[in-house]
Amino acid sequence: MVTILITLQSRKRKDNTQSVVIRVRYQNRYFDIPAGAQLTKKSFERMMKGVPDDPILLKNLEELKGKYIQKLREFQKSNKQFTINELKEYLLQKPPREYLIKDFWSEQIENLIETNRGGSARTYKNTLSVLSKIIDLNKPFKSLTIRELEKIEKALRLRGNNYNSIAVYLRTLRAICNKAINFGLVELEWYPFRKYKIRKEKTVPRVISLEEMQCYFNAGYTPDNPLFKAWNIGKLIFLLRGINLRDLLFLTKDNIKGDRIIYKRGKTRKMYSIKIEPEIEKALKVFSNDRNTLLGIVLDEYLINESKSLNHRAQITKRINAKLTKIGEELKLSEKLTTYVFRYSYANIARKLGYSKDIIAEALGHEYGNSVTGIYLELFDQSVLDEMNNHVIKSIFARI
Repeated sequence: MVTILITLQSRKRKDNTQSVVIRVRYQNRYFDIPAGAQLTKKSFERMMKGVPDDPILLKNLEELKGKYIQKLREFQKSNKQFTINELKEYLLQKPPREYLIKDFWSEQIENLIETNRGGSARTYKNTLSVLSKIIDLNKPFKSLTIRELEKIEKALRLRGNNYNSIAVYLRTLRAICNKAINFGLVELEWYPFRKYKIRKEKTVPRVISLEEMQCYFNAGYTPDNPLFKAWNIGKLIFLLRGINLRDLLFLTKDNIKGDRIIYKRGKTRKMYSIKIEPEIEKALKVFSNDRNTLLGIVLDEYLINESKSLNHRAQITKRINAKLTKIGEELKLSEKLTTYVFRYSYANIARKLGYSKDIIAEALGHEYGNSVTGIYLELFDQSVLDEMNNHVIKSIFARI
């Protein structure tokens, strides 16, 4: 007996949603057909109980399910005995072996853009562009072999890429392959990364010392200097516990709750709460404006539809980094300044002040997997992180 139902894939995304699929089960085996939607478990359960958050989505899903039920009936009229793979090929009308890598990859880029995961979308898009010039991706997944993975690595090495940059490209390709397997487009036995190890090198994070950070804060750029706002953005990234530039740019007045800035990190969707120290308040006043965002750099229209802001944000980041680099050169700092230098310099300075990697990771939004630390931080609210940030900030202004 064949059953067709609407369900969720078990794997959770970083925003705690799961992919909605049409699941076709036959003889204790099943395959999933992507429905093009992602929901949290609670939203899905409400929808299946007839109280959906999005009635149009429910209607579309029911119509999609009905379409496959009708196709199943047509198939069973002329096929009394069949395998699950034969059924899959008929229902999809595009056998898995014919689903081209490039087509599927492009679909994933669109999904990332629609779900406001702009950084990942850029990585996927850039990797697709680079790898398409090395191997043919207009072919089925089963045609991708270990030999081609080695060809990619060799070509990128000859181009001058180090192993870590090559690893970024290959991890992205690996993610696409994993998604194809999860969607039932190719069998797990094919997986070329099972016997291929992605190499990487240990790198030294680009950071500046406490003394250099003090020099940066003491630079004294004035409002009439074209580097003034970029200088203050660098300060804010540091003062706000190494906040990611994207998250800083999208902070709005609504993120200020009393004496705290509370926001949801764009990458992980995790909530963060930072006490507004006097130095933070002073740096924010530089960006007084009539727009909804605190810095007034991102246009209001992109707050409603962030997916449209990818190119806009890329240009903003480029301009800010160019100005920060110029500031670093003027101050004769040991590292080329970028927004990430402030982020990881914060971590480095906090570590030298005696704070644990787990607490620093929590502050920056990284995960070290220490559940005990996570529980401790939750039980004591934000006091541990507040104390650390206050200590780090005081260390910068100690001699200024």
